[in-house]
Amino acid sequence: MKITRIQGLFIILFLLTLILPGSLMAQKEEPSSAQDKKGRASYYDFEDVLIPSELTINKKDSFVYGTSRTKAGLLIFQGRVEPISLANFFQNNMRQDGWRLISIFKYREYLLNFLKEDRACVITITEKSFSTTVEVRVGPIEPDSLAIQGTQSR
Repeated sequence: MKITRIQGLFIILFLLTLILPGSLMAQKEEPSSAQDKKGRASYYDFEDVLIPSELTINKKDSFVYGTSRTKAGLLIFQGRVEPISLANFFQNNMRQDGWRLISIFKYREYLLNFLKEDRACVITITEKSFSTTVEVRVGPIEPDSLAIQGTQSR
């Protein structure tokens, strides 16, 4: 059986339609990285507390008080995310935004305490039956409370 030029052309075009979309898809896929994950995360009312995109804000139970000098309040988020993954996310990204991790409690729930200049941030991560709740509390601290003072033993 002899293949004509037109048939050969159709075969080549058919093969190109099979190969070309796959090669275009491979070019569009980018490797997942920390920067890519940060690009999908968002800042809400606190411009230095990054929230993963997998979490949705609960506006009904959240509140923020702001002045020209500072903001304070409670933001509540929910989503289907592993608590340990969230704890790692906050530890990494809070450091990048200038926060200093003071302490972390883990297992029953995660409680992360951060300090930055004249503010404190407490992040609580609680796993529930079908979702995880994240509470982000940011508030001012007294400048004198940061000074290490001698204490008398009782």
